[in-house]
Order: sequence, then C-alpha cells, then structure tokens
Amino acid sequence: MREIAAVFLSTVRMNFRDRRSLIFMILFPIVLTLILGTALSSVSGSSDTAEKLDSRAALINQDHGAMAGRMEKFFRSPEIRKIVHTKTYRSLSTAKADLKKQKLDAIIVINKGFTQAVENGSSKKLDFITSGDMESSLIKNITQSYLQRINAYRAAAAFAPQPAAPLLADHALSINGKIPRSSDYYAVTMLIMIILYASAYGLNVVREMNLSPIGYRIRSLPVRQINYLIGKTLGQLATVFLQIIVLVTFFKFIYHANFGSNLPFIFLVCFLLGFIIILLSIALALLFSYKMADTILDLAIPVATFLAGGYVKLSILDTNPIAVALNSWLPNAVAQNLVFQNIYGGTGQTAAGGVLKLTLIALAILLLTIAALRRNNHADLSK
Repeated sequence: MREIAAVFLSTVRMNFRDRRSLIFMILFPIVLTLILGTALSSVSGSSDTAEKLDSRAALINQDHGAMAGRMEKFFRSPEIRKIVHTKTYRSLSTAKADLKKQKLDAIIVINKGFTQAVENGSSKKLDFITSGDMESSLIKNITQSYLQRINAYRAAAAFAPQPAAPLLADHALSINGKIPRSSDYYAVTMLIMIILYASAYGLNVVREMNLSPIGYRIRSLPVRQINYLIGKTLGQLATVFLQIIVLVTFFKFIYHANFGSNLPFIFLVCFLLGFIIILLSIALALLFSYKMADTILDLAIPVATFLAGGYVKLSILDTNPIAVALNSWLPNAVAQNLVFQNIYGGTGQTAAGGVLKLTLIALAILLLTIAALRRNNHADLSK
C-alpha cells in the first residue's frame, strides 16, 4: 500500500509539472466552448436566451381528440409563441416539402388514437421530423417537456406506481421550462470531449512501463510491478479528476454555464468516464503498441465526439437506428446524456441505469486490460 501511495503522489506531482499538458487539458475546452458558443449564438441571433430564435414548427393533428386539442392549445399559448411559431398543416407531404425548403425547422405529428391511448393508459407515440438545426432541437425539447406532463396525467389516472412510457418516438433531453443557451450545451460537450483526450495519460502509463528508463529501473528494483501500475493509473485518474473540477468550476461560476444543482452526480459520471478512457488506452497500448494505440485513439476520439453530438447536434444521430445503437453504448455518449438529463430532466435512461451501464463498461475494459497484461508477458501484473 505504501508503494502504491508513493507512486500515486509522485505521478500527480509530475503531471502538474507538465505545463504543456495542463494547458491543453484546461484551456483547450474553455477556448473551444467560447468559440462554438459565441459563433452559434451569433448565428441564432441571441447570446443569452433562445426566445429570439426564429423557430418554426408544423403541427399535424390526425387525432382531433381532447388531448390532441390541448396540445394544439399549448403551442398556441402566448408564452410558447414567443419561442416557437407553430403552423397547422393538414398534409404531411406539404409540411415535408416546406421542411426541405427550410421554411420549417420541425414537424410534429399527433397520430390518430393519441387521445384514446392517453386516456386508456397505453402508449401511443408521436412522430417528430426535424431538420437537425439548433431551432429543431429547441422545439423537440419543448414538445418533450409537454409530453412529460401528459405522462404524469396518465400515471395519475391509472394509479400507476411506475413512470409511464414516453410518448415521443424521438427521445431528446427535456428542458422542463428552461431553455439552454448554446454555451450551456458546449460547456457539457467540451467537458466530455476533454475527458476522452485523457487517454494520453493512460498511454503514458504503458510508455513509462515499457519504453522509458523509469520502467527499466522499476523492473530491476524489489518493487512489485503491479503496485507501480496501480499507483500510476490512480495518479493519472486523480489528475484528470482535478482537471474536471477546475473546468466545471470555471464553466459554472465564471462562464455561468448551466450545470444544474447536482454537481456530485456530474462528478461521478465524469469520474467513471475518465476511469474507462484511461483503462481503455492502457489496454490498447498493451494489445498493439504505444504508437498504434495513439493513432487509433486520435482517430476514434473525434468520431466518438461527433456521434455523441459534441460538435453539432444532428437529427440523424437521434433517429438513425445505427447511430442510436452506437450512442446507447458509447461511453462518452452515455455520460453526456446522463449529464444533460441531470441538468434538464428527460425521459431517457434513468440515472441509476446509466451509471450501471458505465460501470459495466468499466468492468469489461478492466478485464480486457488484465488479458492484455497476460498477453504481453506481464502475468505478474494481472494478478
């Protein structure tokens, strides 16, 4: 235990002496968030609220029941009309044509049987067709927020002890009456992205163990190599976690981005993601080589960030079955959705379910790392 603690402390000290890495891990996401947040706010015409966005939605009522009528009334209310300009269409083909011409940002279809399904306590989903821009995401959030009220109504009417099933076919984070700024969105996505780049710390563990003079000296000393590996890994993880605390503190209290009120949960999710990324980079470096693992991760991180909607929110990422399947198990996408749901609410996976999924991914990668150690003639390290 003393050996692990000594290696742990020395690793943290060495990492904080590496000013180049610290600047990249802390300043890079801050600068990128400022650029993306400001650029998107300029495009949308507002830097503070989404009320000035020119959001245009088509509402097609194929049900004409009481609940469908209430939903139409909701979108015509003065409060909502300040945010979304809603136009009623009779033909779906006409609405799709206007969407292609960029006259609309989204189409909401209230399917026939919607009112009866709500009153009977069964699930009848709506169809949501989106252009994929920031305005369409806003309309989707407002729609989901209203449907949560219907879910509550249905659950109360049926005296159901469990939450009712979501009524919107295309799931998205719910704002629950709060509208996120572009800077709020990118503060979260850039935080998640920078945790992915913590893979460099994991690669450094293998590089020092196999390629540096420090590793050679460790192997020649009467020190258990597993203690060195554990201490080194924990030291890298602690460094990443301290950087996460600095970033969240800056975004929340200086940049005034919305991180909600439950920071401990957000830190837990970020810690699990950091643990997964460091373990994965160690496993890849052992299975292939340091340089090959570095190349793989350099390619994989931008792709994973794109698929999770880190650079831009695209509707295809929420509707395409392949993208949805990938995002349901991509660690960064799972973590990002958990953070958004914790801040804004939503009807996706539960917090406990998401944390359990991240834990299972971490355990699977831990087993992969142990197998990689044995494969590389480090059987003593895998015990």
